[in-house]
Amino acid sequence: MSSTTADQHGGRKPVDDPFVRQITWLVNAHGGRDQLSRTSGNRVSPRTLDNWCKGRYPRNAVTGAVRELDAWALENSPGYPEAAGAPRLVETCGPVLAALVHAGFRDDEPPSAEPASDPAAPQVAPARPWWRRRWVAAAAALLVVVAGGAIALLLREDAPEPLPPLPSTGDGELRPETTGSLGAHTFTDPRTLQGQGQPVPPDTTVEVRCRYYAPSIPSVMPDGFWYLIESDEWAGRWSPANSFMNGDVKGGPYVHNTDFDVPVCR
Repeated sequence: MSSTTADQHGGRKPVDDPFVRQITWLVNAHGGRDQLSRTSGNRVSPRTLDNWCKGRYPRNAVTGAVRELDAWALENSPGYPEAAGAPRLVETCGPVLAALVHAGFRDDEPPSAEPASDPAAPQVAPARPWWRRRWVAAAAALLVVVAGGAIALLLREDAPEPLPPLPSTGDGELRPETTGSLGAHTFTDPRTLQGQGQPVPPDTTVEVRCRYYAPSIPSVMPDGFWYLIESDEWAGRWSPANSFMNGDVKGGPYVHNTDFDVPVCR
């Protein structure tokens, strides 16, 4: 069963399905399916437009084609969406439509017939069109879903997933590295800078096991490497590689931010 009717000139008349009403208005406003497809930059093919006008439009999801045509119409079709007397395309299909069906509405439910007017009867404001009632109900249901998702997202952000364990194995050979004139800070995790501990004093040589890339703060750049220290009270702690001499001699020039002879942690 078609969701559109034809006038005496063969043009489509909008019907009481809000999506069909809106897409039909767009087609007529731009001179036909082919013209709308071409003018909109082929966002939707003429065949798809024909199916939409007949009521065969997306029911389970707001597709990319619907979104693109809706966004284009907002910018390039004066009067959209108000002129059609219907909500926007993205508001009358997909999840909104699914919410309506779930609430017990039928897609093909016709508008209720109005009784003949009685001059003696008290005048009552006309009821909203059925699709407006559906749209409001669906929007409310969608708002509940969105709000629930936002709350779940906030809860997830408050409780982030733990980071995976750090690699800590080199090649079995320790390398000596000497701190520069400022010494070197140490942490239990170079990714989050947690567990800051006792720094290594200036001009102190320690043994390091391996290096790990963690550009967590600007001061470890440009290389972004950290050493896993093996010596003394700093054993098991991480320190920025550029806090060490890395083979440079005291007094400069200082050209090495990392000693690449130190193996990558694995």
